Amino acid sequence: MKQKTASIATVIALVAGGAAACGGGDDGVAPAPTLTGMEGVSPPPTSPPPTSSTPRLAVGQTIHISTSPAQVARPIPAGAADVTLRDLDVTTIYRSKDNPASAQKADPGEQFVIWTMKVTNTGPDEFNLYPLTAAQRWTSDGQVTGPDLFLGIDDDLGGEPDPRPGETGTGSGGAVVPEGSGVLEFADR
Repeated sequence: MKQKTASIATVIALVAGGAAACGGGDDGVAPAPTLTGMEGVSPPPTSPPPTSSTPRLAVGQTIHISTSPAQVARPIPAGAADVTLRDLDVTTIYRSKDNPASAQKADPGEQFVIWTMKVTNTGPDEFNLYPLTAAQRWTSDGQVTGPDLFLGIDDDLGGEPDPRPGETGTGSGGAVVPEGSGVLEFADR
């Protein structure tokens, strides 16, 4: 299997069913402003839009990624890993393997994107899985939105321990995005 090297600004190309129209709900009345305490603060910079040179990962493909060091609650070293997209499911109804009678249904105009990745740490330190658990952007028909995290999936990648050098971890992640085909992008902090 041919591998490519890329930073974690890796995208997964998703092809879902045709786009569906979203309901309006616009009654012509502007909502009252809400104070957030962030007035006057510039929003954080967004990552550049994906380009044709941005690697795209399809089911069964493996790419090599690297992450930058970060200082959050604890120092996180730079990392390197081979990432394989093992499975991809785009659906409006999610049934847990553990409890198939319990179904979660997407809101009108939305869909669930569930991915399963195998991550093999190729670096000298533990590989932090966080960037692969929460997609940063959904791009569809030139529109960019921030996907919502979808919780309650089986085999949550975020629940896996960060793999040590040479170790492999497999798990899933999920996002709620507008219906239609698009590109789901993961990025380093």
